[in-house]
Amino acid sequence: MSEEGGKGRRRMDLPKRREDLERISEEVEAREHSEMEEEHHHHHHEEEVEDVVSVLELLVDSLNANYKSLESTVNIHSDEIIRIYKILAKIVEACGETDPSAREKSLKEAVELLQPPVKA
Repeated sequence: MSEEGGKGRRRMDLPKRREDLERISEEVEAREHSEMEEEHHHHHHEEEVEDVVSVLELLVDSLNANYKSLESTVNIHSDEIIRIYKILAKIVEACGETDPSAREKSLKEAVELLQPPVKA
């Protein structure tokens, strides 16, 4: 590059040798090729992101189904734990009774609680 007349404007000197022109032409082609590869890579990257999002959606659905299954199991176990505590309470009550008929009544109630609940 050279300055023209000290005015601060620059102009580009064009190469005069054939080798220089070929080198510049190759550089431009290489740059265009690189830009095309980058654009292709970007498009390919978008497809990969879409695939990852699809897989994540499937995993979330699976986790949601597992959560619902576990929630129902927890509810069933919670009911059973409550029943066990009621049975233990009746047994403790029977142990504290001095009257044999009251003790028998508490133990019978405990045995009734041991019976599986009747489903309607």
